[in-house]
Amino acid sequence: MKRTQLNINIDPNLLKEIKASARKSGKSLVDYVNDFFRSHLHHYVDSDLEMRLSNYEKRLKVIEEHMLLDIKQNKQISDFTPQEAENFNDFVKAIFKKEVKRKQYNSTADAWHDLVSHLNCFDKWNERSSLRLKEVLFFDHGDALNSDEMNSFKESEMCPSPIRTGIINWINNSEKGQCCCSNTNFPSEKLIREKGALVISDESI
Repeated sequence: MKRTQLNINIDPNLLKEIKASARKSGKSLVDYVNDFFRSHLHHYVDSDLEMRLSNYEKRLKVIEEHMLLDIKQNKQISDFTPQEAENFNDFVKAIFKKEVKRKQYNSTADAWHDLVSHLNCFDKWNERSSLRLKEVLFFDHGDALNSDEMNSFKESEMCPSPIRTGIINWINNSEKGQCCCSNTNFPSEKLIREKGALVISDESI
């Protein structure tokens, strides 16, 4: 094997230790040093590869857990009944009023534009949906989103509960279009369906 000379400065005491270790192993100093570095480099590469594979596995596990959670939640979401749709509309109206006051918007129009920007990004949300929600928020006797319309949102590929998600992102000033179905710090859709505006009395909101 062709060899190349490498001249390096090394601590004298360390050199003595290396020579002693080489003698104990029955190898020449040159062979001992070559074998040592060859083994060290291979070990480093293997360890680095193992670490990267471990990190990839962890990331994949997190992704799989989120996917399974979303699938599980989608299956658990039953169709809205007319009463549940009414309760949901009441909740939206109450939380909107509360957040307008908390965020100190200059006007309800500004608050509306901010909120709807967090809804327009979802695939099942359209201009008609915005107009219907606007009626809920600004007209006492407007036509609320009915159970059929609410159920149609569940077919979304981005988020099966875009109104709840949009409200969460709006409140938290979060990234638009980010699904929040797994958010446990906000009332669940099930609770909102059951209690409507009564949920707002919870101090945690």
